[in-house]
Amino acid sequence: MSITKKEQKDIKSLRTRKGRRALGRFATEGVRLLEEAIRHDVRPELLLWSPALLAERGHQLVQRFRRRRVQVVEVSARELNGISESVTSQGIVGVFDLPRSSSDELLRPEHRTVLLCDGISDPGNLGTLLRCALAFRFNPVLLTGKCADPYAPKVVRASVGAIFGVDLILTAADDVASLVGKGKFRLIAADVNGKSNAVDLRGARRNRLILAVGSEAEGLSESILKVSDCRWRLEHERCVDSLNAAVAAAIMMQRIYHHTTGKSS
Repeated sequence: MSITKKEQKDIKSLRTRKGRRALGRFATEGVRLLEEAIRHDVRPELLLWSPALLAERGHQLVQRFRRRRVQVVEVSARELNGISESVTSQGIVGVFDLPRSSSDELLRPEHRTVLLCDGISDPGNLGTLLRCALAFRFNPVLLTGKCADPYAPKVVRASVGAIFGVDLILTAADDVASLVGKGKFRLIAADVNGKSNAVDLRGARRNRLILAVGSEAEGLSESILKVSDCRWRLEHERCVDSLNAAVAAAIMMQRIYHHTTGKSS
């Protein structure tokens, strides 16, 4: 079994935001990322693979998807190289439906700690933030402003598969501000102009929290800052103007995680 020229063209178009929106799908490739999809019980609609390009670990992964009744199609190395974003294909590509979600999901009681990414346009930073959110139990992740497309190949790779383990909600900063204003959440703003002692996390277990982080260039939008309960800056040596957004947010998430779970690492 193989795939048609049109199918190849459609899958190749998933490299672009326009193609992903048009088809309602995204693609990812590589054994490690697709192993993460299985670990989080996310099944692709289609799995393409080339035996000549995969080692034993990849062959075993294909069998695991088959057992989960995923449509698996064997293609030639040439066909897979034509689809792949990489110069040389990693030998396996999964095509997934874009998840559907809305800001209404914020009202689910199990959502206790939430990450808000406001205008994080760098794909590497956004992917790293998704990975840290999964590691420190921040779910869902809200995306507002001019964020990078979370399903772009660079973001998916930078997330190291965390994209499959967190719920993503694309919403507006004003909608988040409305939820905070109604008392649904306490909002902590990561702000280089904030105070290092601004946050008291001793009662964190009793609160529903949103940690908001903005881009290094622009910071958080004014509508988010206006409704924040506090503005938190990490203390560090003054020879460094500011930390990378993803690094700073990771440290903050770990501290919140410690206070809400009692786990220090």
